Order: sequence, then structure tokens, then C-alpha cells
Amino acid sequence: MNNNFIGIFLGFAGYTIFVFLDSIIKKYLVHDYPVLEINFYICLFSLIPISLALQFISGWNVLKNNKVHIQLFRGVLGLICAAIIINSFKGHAFSEIYPILFSTPLILTILSYFVLKEKVGVRRITAVLIGFIGVLIVSRPGTIHFTFSLFLLFIGAIILAVNVLLIRIYANNQSSIAFTFYGFLSGLVLSGLFCYNYYIPVTGTDIYIFIFCGIVAGTGGLCISAASKMLESSVFAPLQYFQLIAGFIFGYLFFRDLPDIYEIIGSMIISLSGLFIIYREYKIGKITHVGQGSKMSDIINRGL
Repeated sequence: MNNNFIGIFLGFAGYTIFVFLDSIIKKYLVHDYPVLEINFYICLFSLIPISLALQFISGWNVLKNNKVHIQLFRGVLGLICAAIIINSFKGHAFSEIYPILFSTPLILTILSYFVLKEKVGVRRITAVLIGFIGVLIVSRPGTIHFTFSLFLLFIGAIILAVNVLLIRIYANNQSSIAFTFYGFLSGLVLSGLFCYNYYIPVTGTDIYIFIFCGIVAGTGGLCISAASKMLESSVFAPLQYFQLIAGFIFGYLFFRDLPDIYEIIGSMIISLSGLFIIYREYKIGKITHVGQGSKMSDIINRGL
């Protein structure tokens, strides 16, 4: 019981930390620095808490495995997804961004049917269709509200789903900290290479903001990783939907953004559809969001 309480606390803490990180990036960084440069510094300084965890908790030996190429490929996908998410901060509120990203479980259900040949019943298909209606309500395509960055967020959700699929296929006997380390490491190298020609020198106290954001990102990832190991999948998977609530709260506290009726209704539809899918997969003994072996979340480090 005590472990469950600690695990739930770490899960809530991890998802809250990520929303707080998004708030700092959106408020202080995204309008002054290129997206890939922001990602570079966050990946760089996130290695501080991750390295401490490797040194004092898990040991560096967990990095030795035969799936490094998969880990690095996930890092590439994660870099693309992180760039899409950070770019969306320039023109959209969290109440618009997060609901679209939370279409990931819906997309994952479809991919699992075609790639893993899993049986998907009528109830889950119906939940997926209803969930996508929620996405349409939030994004409102065909109106002035709908932008290219919102469209890219849907691509980001697909990338997140592919990342989870890779975890489900290859994560057995792999350390979740290793997934985290390699994801940030590959994101660091790739974003460093691509942002070289667009680099803007960091001014004033911004370097301290970057350091803070990196440490926060690494810490959040470790919290969620720890929670995923301590909790049963059926308890851990629904925790991610707390990020939607935290997004509304932080969006108001930092930017005075309030969701409109479309965003509230769409978010509720997406959340209920996703939770129903989790429930159905729990009933049949399979949770889409968590790898069978490592029980690692699909949202860890934004897919990195």
C-alpha cells in the first residue's frame, strides 16, 4: 500500500513537472531561441539528474544492451516530436495542445491492430472514433482557429504512438533509465547538429533558465520511470491524464488562459475515450501504454 502511495505521488509529480517545464519554456524561451536550440540545452542539462541516477541508483551497466539502435531511433522520433510540441507553444494555449497530444492512445490502438495484429473489438473501435471526434472539436479544422502547428501536433501524437509501439516490441528486459538516457543523448547530438547554423548566443540569465529546465526535464522523466515500476499498469496508465488538468491550471496561472467550451468538451471526450481503452485493455490483460517487460510510460520525456 505504501509503495502504491509513493508510486502515485511520483506519477502525479512527474506529469506536473513536465507541465511546469512547458510553462517555463513557453514563457521565457520559445520566443527568443530556435526550437532545436532549446531542445539541445534541455537534453544537455537533463543528463545531470539522469547521470546521478545511473551513478547512485541503477549503475551504468544498465546501458549495456543489444537494443541501442532502437533506443537511438526512438531518440530521433522524440526529437521531432519535442520540436513540434515546443513550436506549438508560440501560438497556442495548453488547453489546445494537450488534448491533441492525448489522442496518442487512440492512434496506438489503430497501430497495434495493423502492426501487432492485435484483436480490437467493437467497443474499442467505437471509443477510438469518439475520441477523434473530440480531437476535431478541440482543433476545429476549417476555421480560423485551426493552424499548421495544430496539424503538426497530430503528427506528433502519431510519433508518440510509434514510440510506444517500439517499447512494446523491444522493451523486454530493457532498463527504463537506459531508454531515458539514450533518448536524451541522441536528442542532444541531433539537435546540436541541426541547430548549429541557426544558433543564437544565450544572453543574460537565460543560461540558468536552460540549466533549470534541463534538470527539471530529467527529474520529471525519472519520477515517471520510477512510478511505472512501482505501480500496476492498470493504476499507472490513467495517471497521465492528470497532465490535462495540470495543463489547464498552469495555463491559467502563467498565462491567464482559460479553455473555451470546445476545448473543455473535446478534452473530456478524448480523456474518457482514452480511459475506456485503458480499461478494456486491462480487462483483456493488455495495457497499450506500458511495455510488457519494463512497464514504461509512453509519455516519458515527451517520447524521447
